[in-house]
Amino acid sequence: MLLKDHEPLPIHAGRMPHPLVTSDHVSRLRSGVYVFDAAWSGLFVEDRLRVRASAVWASLKNTQCTITHITAAALHGLPLFRLNADRVDVALPAGATRSNGGDIRRHHVPLPHADIATVDGMRVTSLERTVYDVIRSVSLEAAVVVFDAALHKVAWDDKTNTYDEPEAERFRQAVRERVCTHPGARGIRQARFVTEFADGRAGSPGESVSRLWMWELGVPTPELQYRVELRNGRYALLDFAWPHLCKWGEFDGQIKYSDAGILRGRTVDEIMQLQQEREAAVEAATKWKCERWGSPALTDLPDFARAMRAAGLLPGRVT
Repeated sequence: MLLKDHEPLPIHAGRMPHPLVTSDHVSRLRSGVYVFDAAWSGLFVEDRLRVRASAVWASLKNTQCTITHITAAALHGLPLFRLNADRVDVALPAGATRSNGGDIRRHHVPLPHADIATVDGMRVTSLERTVYDVIRSVSLEAAVVVFDAALHKVAWDDKTNTYDEPEAERFRQAVRERVCTHPGARGIRQARFVTEFADGRAGSPGESVSRLWMWELGVPTPELQYRVELRNGRYALLDFAWPHLCKWGEFDGQIKYSDAGILRGRTVDEIMQLQQEREAAVEAATKWKCERWGSPALTDLPDFARAMRAAGLLPGRVT
């Protein structure tokens, strides 16, 4: 098989790559499965895991297997913050082998029919079950990112830029009930916190981790996706706003300068010009100061603390 790109099911049956395609162009992903190096190197971790899941699923003989945990999260379109994509999580029925394979992480957990969905032709855990499994088994940062993104998926309307609070709370309650039903499960203390802390108004992993670290550092609680009315009937949604401090904040991830879907044919210079014009319009409307930070500030908590001090959101000297 030869994986050509990152389409939903990018597996194509066949023998070894054509002789004209040298080993410098392709790499072996698993037995009988190869990827073009150029395409593979350009994939995000979630896309790589989706490709691996497709390859593994095609080789599974047991039709009762189900993809779970962070692999299911990737298939549901949820972002994975600093997680590895070298193994596919699979739940196996009773009696199946318990040992992990080179690219498979096996789980032996009961899965009611209601916890199973189908994504791209593969059996995966439902969105609710996936979130419940993930928030108990990954870092706190990654857990918040996943739950925020799941709430965003079910409750945020991209057309109207509005957040359906009742729908978000319905989903949160569904996960909360799972947490409450299993008080002694592994990772359940973290799951309790994340279930209450998650907020689907976060628009990116960077915003989610920023909000978590603000809470850990004692930064004043911001308002999320704060709407500012501009001239000519336009408006702006601010990632973070502190009206009582006359400040607002924006997380600038590098993806906005490289993702074709975001650029939409525009150059990086054009994107930056639009950003400057938007910032000027917001400041004219509010008289608030804009504070910006990006991925370098999320290297670790001390670096983020320095960014918050520089923004005047934490006391102390900037070192």
